[in-house]
Amino acid sequence: MTPFHGIFRSARSSGSALKVNRNWMNVISNNIANENTLSTGSTDRFGNYIPYSRHVPVFEKILSENLRTNKVNNDVKNGVRVGEIVQLEGKFKKVYDPDHPAARKAGSEDAGYVYYPDISLAQEMADMRMASASYEANLLAMNTANKMTKQALGIGRRV
Repeated sequence: MTPFHGIFRSARSSGSALKVNRNWMNVISNNIANENTLSTGSTDRFGNYIPYSRHVPVFEKILSENLRTNKVNNDVKNGVRVGEIVQLEGKFKKVYDPDHPAARKAGSEDAGYVYYPDISLAQEMADMRMASASYEANLLAMNTANKMTKQALGIGRRV
C-alpha cells in the first residue's frame, strides 16, 4: 500500500454509499410506480394474476481480506454495496370485487377477491426521505474529505 492510498479512502467509502443510496431511491421509485400493478405477467396454478410485490435492497459492507483475517492495519476497502434486491412476496391487500377482471377465479382460495400490492405510499416516502438524507450526508462527507485532501496536499507547497 502506497502512503497516498489511505488519503482517498473516505472519499471512496462515501462514493460507494452514494451509489447504494441512488440504487435505493430507484427501488423506491419502482415500488411507487407499481403500487397498483395487479399482474406481473405471470399467473398461479389456478390462472390468477400474481400482483407486483414490494422490493427492498439488502445492503452489505465491503471489507478487505486483511480485515476479514483480523489483521486490522488500516487496509479497509470502501464501505457498502447492494448485495441483493429482495421481493417481499405473499403480502397483498385483498379487496372483494368478483366482477373485476383480476378477481380470483372460482375454485381458488379467496375466490372473488382482487389482490393489490401491499405498498404503502407513506412507507415508501419515509424510506425515500431516509435514502435522500443519507445521500446528502455522504455527499457532504465526500466534499469534506476532498477539501481536507486538497489542504493536506497544499501544506507541502507552502514549505
